[in-house]
Amino acid sequence: MVIFKYEMRNHRKYILGWAISLAVCIFLMIPVYYSLLGGAESTANPLYDMLGETDFFQSIGVSMEYLTAPLGIYSFLASFFMLAAGIFGMNFGISIHTKEFSGKTSEYLFTKPHTRKEIFHAKAIAVLCGSVVVGFTFMFTSFLSLTLFHPGFDLGEFILISNSLLLVSLLLAALGVLIGVIFSNNRSPLLTAGLVVFSEYCISSFSRIIGNKGISFLSPYSYFSAADISHTGFYEWDYLVCYLILLIMFLLIAYNVFLRKDVQFRS
Repeated sequence: MVIFKYEMRNHRKYILGWAISLAVCIFLMIPVYYSLLGGAESTANPLYDMLGETDFFQSIGVSMEYLTAPLGIYSFLASFFMLAAGIFGMNFGISIHTKEFSGKTSEYLFTKPHTRKEIFHAKAIAVLCGSVVVGFTFMFTSFLSLTLFHPGFDLGEFILISNSLLLVSLLLAALGVLIGVIFSNNRSPLLTAGLVVFSEYCISSFSRIIGNKGISFLSPYSYFSAADISHTGFYEWDYLVCYLILLIMFLLIAYNVFLRKDVQFRS
């Protein structure tokens, strides 16, 4: 509990900064984009015809048909915020471990009366709580903006789409924890997170364009397609099972590596 409180206090500016930034952006962008595209119910806007001739919407998991639905434009915007949330989660997961080595505080941490299990659990829970704060802030602000500027949407569908941002952030945060534990001397966690997340996003887009579902399992950005959520009323079970397996596997591997990892103490 001591380590958890310390990590949350130490990273509160980072967590709140991301949460507030995403909240302000989505709150302002929802009315702008709904106004720009002439309302979700209108297909007379020439932008629909122009954009519909490309594979762009297919690459982000939002079909042209779904774009004209009440939550279509919101899903379009949320797909890009998921990219930012992924960077947040992975960077947080990596840096919460690498900072002990880059800042040369590992000797102090590992000689205090706390077991490695307590240290790992505290750091993992801190990353989890940070992702939850960002995810729920985004969901609440999205709900507020849609209620004010575009009422009449399906609440259940909205929760599933908005919650996708949190789920992606959690999985990439778990991957970040694994990377941070294995490569503890990483001096550029943000750069690493950005490259990995962008690669995952490209893999997802590529799999959707060529229609290969096997490749899509390599990227969490393929697991929560807004158009599929609208069609089935829930997440696809094969993706959800794969998501849970990867989440547990990342954390278990990181935990076991952390327990056995050698720490270079200063002489």
